[in-house]
Amino acid sequence: MLQVDSETIPKEVNIEGAFKAIFHEDGGVVELEWDEKLVEVELQTMIQLREAIFIFGEGKKLPVYISTKPFMNITEDAKKFASSQDGQKYTLATAVLVDNLAKRILYNFYLKFYSSPNPNRAFKTKEEAFSWLKSLWKFQIKKENI
Repeated sequence: MLQVDSETIPKEVNIEGAFKAIFHEDGGVVELEWDEKLVEVELQTMIQLREAIFIFGEGKKLPVYISTKPFMNITEDAKKFASSQDGQKYTLATAVLVDNLAKRILYNFYLKFYSSPNPNRAFKTKEEAFSWLKSLWKFQIKKENI
């Protein structure tokens, strides 16, 4: 389990060599930036990411934005976990930056074999992705307050 030294919700969780997760309170979006040194995403990395999302949302589901790198592999166990109910336990929806044709093809291929229980969409820009995620977050907040 990730350790947090603060009694308040952190704005950032940094796992050296793996990722940095940033919590944007104005819209509830968790932004994931992969570490430049990371070559392969393993199951433990995906578990740590789920824990970071849990910490930010205090157990509630949050929308997640994932930037992509030019090259990165993901293990079979990590793929299965990322698309499972357990792996998506604290994720409301996922927006992935696919800023070129090669990334779009890989993303679509991935979704054919590893469908997620939550909404997933690819976007060409971070702005479009955040707009979609924030709209889902606002809808979720309204639903919870009814």
